[in-house]
This record gives sequence, structure tokens and C-alpha cells, in this order.
Amino acid sequence: MIKKLKSKLKDELPGIHAWSKMIVRPKNREKNELRLLNEWLSEDKLNSLREAAILIALFEKDGELYFPLIKRPEHEKNHPGQIALPGGSKEENENLEETALREANEEIGIDPKKVQIIGELTPIPIPISGYIVHTFVAFVDEEPEWKISKEEVAEFFVIPINFAICESFN
Repeated sequence: MIKKLKSKLKDELPGIHAWSKMIVRPKNREKNELRLLNEWLSEDKLNSLREAAILIALFEKDGELYFPLIKRPEHEKNHPGQIALPGGSKEENENLEETALREANEEIGIDPKKVQIIGELTPIPIPISGYIVHTFVAFVDEEPEWKISKEEVAEFFVIPINFAICESFN
């Protein structure tokens, strides 16, 4: 499955059509409305967003692929209490892949040396907090030794990818 996923991630990414399923939108907006998203494609809008990166860290357990999720603490300024992938803001001295790896290490203890990046998803703007988020997909040879940061993580989950895929189509 990892080989197939790696191959698919080399294909052209879906762009803003992928955003429509993931974008945080006001309750009064229609589900399939892409007008707001199109507005964020302007160079001025995109350049005004701060960069962040997150990591989908896949690992095999009992013959299935799993990945970790966190619940953000309620005291956080941005997206308090939300279920999220580990990640955060880019620092000046790093590229976005390094950001994703650093944040996953800080938040849940994933050792960057044991991670193989296999691709990147379409970046997604989060206008409400002023970020454009870059998602990296990675494979870890074995389940990491989780070291959960009490300051950055309220709850920690490991879920099978099949569950995530099935739930997204319901």
C-alpha cells in the first residue's frame, strides 16, 4: 500500500477541489461552494498567510496502517480543542518538511531520523487563523515510542487508516 500511495502522490494533486472537504467555513455557506476558496488563490492572499506544516505519519501495526492524531488544548490561541495532525508554524531557519518533522517530534515524540517522507498533499489555506498548511505524508518502519507533550496535546489517538477513509465517505 505504501508503494501505491507513494506513486499516487507523484501524480498531479487535486488542488482546490480537495479543499472543499477540509475547509473550515461559516455555518451559512453551502458545502460545495468553492468561491471563497478561489478568492484565496490570489497571490496577495496566499502571500499574506503564514506557513505551517503537518505530518501524516503512517506505520504498520497488526497488518494494518495506522496514524496518530491529537486533540489541541483548549488554551491554544489557534484551533483550540480541535482534532488535528501533529504540526505547527514554520520557523525561519527551516523548510516545511523540517517543520512537520520538528513539530511531530515536539508534540508526540516521533523521531525524525526514523521517518521516510513519501509525498506531500495540496497545501490548504486556513483563513480563520491566517495560515497555509502543507501536509506531508510519511512512513515510519515501526510504531514510534510516543512521548506526548502535555503542553501541546490534550489527547492522543492512533487510528487505522481504513477507519479514517471509511468515515470520510459516510
